[in-house]
Amino acid sequence: MAASDLSKPLGQDKKQATGFSRIFMFGSLALLATIVIGLSSFIFLADNPDGGLPTSEVDLNATVDPNSRIGVAAIRPGIKPGIPETTMPDEQQQGTSSELVNTMPQTTDQNNDLGNGASGEIRVLDPADPSLNTPADANGTLAYQAFARPVNMDAIAGLPKIAIIIDGLGLSQTTTEEALTLLPPDITLAFAPYGNSLSRWTTRARSQGHELLIQVPMEPFDYPNNDPGPHTLLTSANPESNKANLLWVLGRFDQYVGAINYMGARFSSDELAGSEFLTELKTRGLLYVENGSSGRSRLNITADEMGVPNLRSDLVIDFRGRPSDIETRLVQLESIAQEGGMALGVASAFPTSIRSISDWTQSLRQRGFALVPVTTLLKQ
Repeated sequence: MAASDLSKPLGQDKKQATGFSRIFMFGSLALLATIVIGLSSFIFLADNPDGGLPTSEVDLNATVDPNSRIGVAAIRPGIKPGIPETTMPDEQQQGTSSELVNTMPQTTDQNNDLGNGASGEIRVLDPADPSLNTPADANGTLAYQAFARPVNMDAIAGLPKIAIIIDGLGLSQTTTEEALTLLPPDITLAFAPYGNSLSRWTTRARSQGHELLIQVPMEPFDYPNNDPGPHTLLTSANPESNKANLLWVLGRFDQYVGAINYMGARFSSDELAGSEFLTELKTRGLLYVENGSSGRSRLNITADEMGVPNLRSDLVIDFRGRPSDIETRLVQLESIAQEGGMALGVASAFPTSIRSISDWTQSLRQRGFALVPVTTLLKQ
């Protein structure tokens, strides 16, 4: 080893980097920066943000007939079926949102429609339409009598009688299917006017023996913050407007025995508006059922004065949606029937309500009670 190797630190014998290498390195960095800045500028400033994707231009003025009318074909209100106008507990809302997502029954039947006719056509409401419930047939039978479920009164003579109404049907495919599958035919079914394929659902319900009611949206005290939906009957509306809305509701399907309110604390407390509403029901031979959600309603009193057959619910069965609370209310309904000979309860088309009521009916007769359709209570 040479002496010079010991006197020099390692690496001191390498040649220093040349000036040309430094120029090449800085030049490369400058070129890269230029490319990046250029691409960024093109992205933000270019006139074609689609990046060269195939496009075509359409002359909108040429495709639209200036004489045509454009409007809303239908409205689907975001309502929850059968909820009383008082605030509902959180338990009632659990498990319901998913049930209301799919409201269109999937079917290949020609009756799968958006209105009331077959093959998908939209039926235009005509107050003279013979398919609407009429006051009497050729034999003088009123609609609520003609479409009532036959009951052998001798077989249930002396038994306390209980009628149950499930409302809000037709809005959800899942809950409507479950109700028609689990509930016995003596349960009365109330359908909301906003549901799809109402003709299909109600025809099936009738074929299974259920009596039907139609829900009529009525004005609550906090309207329009709390809106029952389109075609709501209002105390501020003129009689012609309310009649047109009522005829729309009554024309959604047929073969029902009567009407039941949806909301309506303000409307049902107004005697003038209520009497006009009941006049239309009387003309068509329909009964009226008050769902019991409002303590201010005068519709039952007015109906008695006008000779309109009517009933009022004794209990909202699923005001609290927990199964244990529903069972408690059903026991209370039995007590009412035991004391007065009959009782009427209303529940909403929620899965928990349907299943709890279905289970309750299994042994009702063994406990000494008769489950009856709603029209049977009119005979008591």
